[in-house]
Amino acid sequence: MIAQTATNRNLELRCLRIFDPTHIPREYIEQIKEREFEVDRFYEFQKTICLHQDGEKFSLNPCNLLFAIVDTNNRVKGVLWMAIDVLGNSLVINTFSVDKEFWGNGTAINLLKEKAIEIKEGAELDRIYWITRCPKHSERYGFKRSKNVLMEFKGYGQLSEGNIHGVGCEASGEYKIVDSRAEQISKVDARG
Repeated sequence: MIAQTATNRNLELRCLRIFDPTHIPREYIEQIKEREFEVDRFYEFQKTICLHQDGEKFSLNPCNLLFAIVDTNNRVKGVLWMAIDVLGNSLVINTFSVDKEFWGNGTAINLLKEKAIEIKEGAELDRIYWITRCPKHSERYGFKRSKNVLMEFKGYGQLSEGNIHGVGCEASGEYKIVDSRAEQISKVDARG
């Protein structure tokens, strides 16, 4: 197991890679402000993605990196979840949450930065992305705003059969089939 250590004001933390999210206390997931997922869904998802199965053999999923952040007494003090985007050849920091005693003193953010750089260099990745709601804080520790901007679409409006299935279009209130194969699929779907 690889451990990364960061020290500041006699506080020491390290990252331990884990394959079972049950080692992470709920409080660290619950304290993530404006998270777009339910806490239980986080645990369910991690249980399905942490391990890779090849036949009857299990191994850690090399693209899903889940860490418990622990202190010198091996008490869990936070969570770090990163993923490797193979197509973009990049590391994506998805979730980072630590005990409030480590907020503001630089210990936790420096640990995150060191771990992310270690993985980036070890896997020969091109860049690191961090999805954060506190960009100014991240900039103080060397992160820069990306040229890419995260966009969000929430205005779904009225759903029609055409845009639910994605196979037709609306014209004057009528549903038109774009592809005859889609018409066959739609007929099967309608029968249940």
